[in-house]
Amino acid sequence: MFLCNKTLLATIFTGVLLITGCDQNTPKATTEKSQVAKEDTLVVARAGFKTKIIETNFEGDSAPITPPAEVFNLIHYPAKDGAMAAFITPDPKDNVKHPAVIWLVGGYGGIGSDDFFWAEQPKDNDQTGSAFRKAGITMMIPSFRGENGNPGRYEMFYGELDDLESARSWLASQPWVDANRIYVVGHSTGGTRALLASELSDKYRAVFSLGGIPDLKKRIEGGKMMVNVPFDQTNPQEFKLRSPQFFISSIKVPTFYFEGEEYYWSEFDEIKASAKAQHIPLQVYKINGGDHFNIITPVSETIAKKILSDTDSKTSISFDATDIKSIESNIHH
Repeated sequence: MFLCNKTLLATIFTGVLLITGCDQNTPKATTEKSQVAKEDTLVVARAGFKTKIIETNFEGDSAPITPPAEVFNLIHYPAKDGAMAAFITPDPKDNVKHPAVIWLVGGYGGIGSDDFFWAEQPKDNDQTGSAFRKAGITMMIPSFRGENGNPGRYEMFYGELDDLESARSWLASQPWVDANRIYVVGHSTGGTRALLASELSDKYRAVFSLGGIPDLKKRIEGGKMMVNVPFDQTNPQEFKLRSPQFFISSIKVPTFYFEGEEYYWSEFDEIKASAKAQHIPLQVYKINGGDHFNIITPVSETIAKKILSDTDSKTSISFDATDIKSIESNIHH
């Protein structure tokens, strides 16, 4: 599993900062206009497009190992290309419908073939989403096409979104899950997938992105990737349909973006202003004193509390200045 690696964050070479290992930005101001505008919905744009995959040498993680039964079950959810591996917390068998979080891990390769998701992780870089299962929330961690021995080919932020919808549908069908209270939370690569998922579907209760990127083309041009780009890079539409900033008007469910100030993409300032002007349910938060990793635990713990109290017919989740200050005060360095 090519997770975001804090020890490989940056290499300085001829004055250029190269980011390795995950979907995060070069931490510098962006001066060019990002052209946030109201366009066709992402659903419509994808419906008339077929991605061209030209790089097929991606090697995802091998099949996941069997987790401790009291922590996770290893399951395979049905998707278009075949059965896909995922971890899910056990059925509590209490005859109660529970809220559920789909945790989208950062990096590339899948959900690993080791004990990463149930081993103890440092609080300043816990990429397992453990705050949700520790809070007693049902938690699913899916892998996607081309990963973990799954069928299909890796497409980098495209076909994987179809797999995510398949994972959501499977999760909603489980007898102990409240199908009306399924949330998506993603970090880094997973944070980008979360934003795109919010633009593609209104079936989630709310969506949370921790450190997703606005524009894949700028991400690729701004730093070294740990995996080869699989699609035809001569076609601008291939990039656009994988870049959340161009389709924010597609967002219909409450969506929240968090990133530490050290790695905050300046494009999100314009996205935030555009969302406010168009009454799009997207909130953007730059976390003072935070980076791409140390925000994960305090933000996730805060989200978990919000989810547990989100019991009305429609979501009531919001974050005020007190919530953000609390997150900032609980950052581990």
